[in-house]
Amino acid sequence: MSAVADIKLLAWVLDKLATYSEKHKEQVSEAINAIHAAWTRTYDYLKNKNGEYVPNQELSDLWNEAAHRTRLVNPDLASQLQDKSRFWIHLDLPRQRRILLLTEIVDELERLNKRFEK
Repeated sequence: MSAVADIKLLAWVLDKLATYSEKHKEQVSEAINAIHAAWTRTYDYLKNKNGEYVPNQELSDLWNEAAHRTRLVNPDLASQLQDKSRFWIHLDLPRQRRILLLTEIVDELERLNKRFEK
């Protein structure tokens, strides 16, 4: 292969990597935004209801959206967010794992923010 062909191939690869990097950053950003929206609404709800846990479709939908947006970025976290979505519809369902606390979700948001900054 000639040097010109090598340079063109290298340029193509770098362009693809840059595109992937930007797409990944966009996915991380969407995940962060969705989790933050669900977290904020849940926090406000619990604060205004004095910690009363009753089924809430809006909160379930927000956590479901957060799970959806997180799937490609962190599948394990997405699964846990999906559990949180189910929790807000069926509070008394038996669970195989415990539901993430809001403080733990803040920790996850910080981890995602660090990934976004890279």
